[in-house]
Amino acid sequence: MIRKIELSDLEEVFKLLDELYENKIEHSIFVEKYKASLKDNNFYGIVAVEDNKVVGVLISRVINRLAKKKNILFIDDLIVNGKYRNIGIGKLLIQDATTYAISKNCGALELTSMIENVNAHRFYENNGFEKRQYKFKKQLD
Repeated sequence: MIRKIELSDLEEVFKLLDELYENKIEHSIFVEKYKASLKDNNFYGIVAVEDNKVVGVLISRVINRLAKKKNILFIDDLIVNGKYRNIGIGKLLIQDATTYAISKNCGALELTSMIENVNAHRFYENNGFEKRQYKFKKQLD
């Protein structure tokens, strides 16, 4: 089952995202940002639930692009618990996000993926995404 993210999902979502970010998320900061995101009108978070357990999460935001006719839905994070991969949960999350994006007058979904994450690249390409850009990052400490 795919549904909107709720405050009660906080700890399970944290565990999944902490896995994605290799245990580098500071819990207290995550809690603060999670609660604020739930109040943000541009935030769209959904979870996949199996047997009353959160097994997947997709975090996204509607972004208004001034130079474009339509907004985009930018996917910040997408992860499915390893035990539940390759059974269509990621695809369901993408499909739900696509439906939401259309309802918000978005012309596209966009995301970034680490260069070395070839399994994710294959997943995204199999779900209609195409490689089109490079992402540049300047770290501010």
